[in-house]
Amino acid sequence: MSESTEMYLLTIYKLNQQHGTAGNTQLANWLGVSTASITEMVKKLAEKGLVERKGRQLRLLPEGRSIALKVIRKHRLAERLLTDHLKIPWDHAHEQSCRLEHILSDTVVDALEKFLGYPKTCPHGHPIPDKKGNVALTEAPRLSDFEEGSTVVIERVSEESAEVLRYLEDQKIFPGEEVRISKIAPFEGPLLIEIGGESLPLSREIASKVWAVKKA
Repeated sequence: MSESTEMYLLTIYKLNQQHGTAGNTQLANWLGVSTASITEMVKKLAEKGLVERKGRQLRLLPEGRSIALKVIRKHRLAERLLTDHLKIPWDHAHEQSCRLEHILSDTVVDALEKFLGYPKTCPHGHPIPDKKGNVALTEAPRLSDFEEGSTVVIERVSEESAEVLRYLEDQKIFPGEEVRISKIAPFEGPLLIEIGGESLPLSREIASKVWAVKKA
């Protein structure tokens, strides 16, 4: 399977999971290619029985989903190794894992999972698929969806870009951290949150890239 094919399938999977939709324009923006290139590649993937189009939306067929989940498994286990054992910052670990996800064999990945102690999530809180392709998906609202005064626990953060990961790590916005939303500015203004004993203004854009659950 070519790296290009894996990237397309992976991106369609992530777009559907994070945004509930995956179309040509979204794919083009995420991958940084023209819509004409997207149209051509999607046609090839459909001919191989990996994706199907419903109207303007793309959906992975079982084989395409299986391939995407294998790539995700490699990526998230690689991130665990790089961050937990080599102490590589989130953004660099993410970029390196984007390369490793296409070259690690299943045998190496299974051994890596055992070495790491069978972690359930990546450093950013996303579930790691098992070797059979099973993945524990959970629904959680975004931080931007909560009301003022809410106290929540961060479940996971977006992996869309290295820049976002760098910012979140710098601000110590990690899965498992408790956050109180002390104020929400009107007119789509920022949120003022309390985390780790400090107050931090957080834009709506960044808050929408953090998923959390209400503190029990």
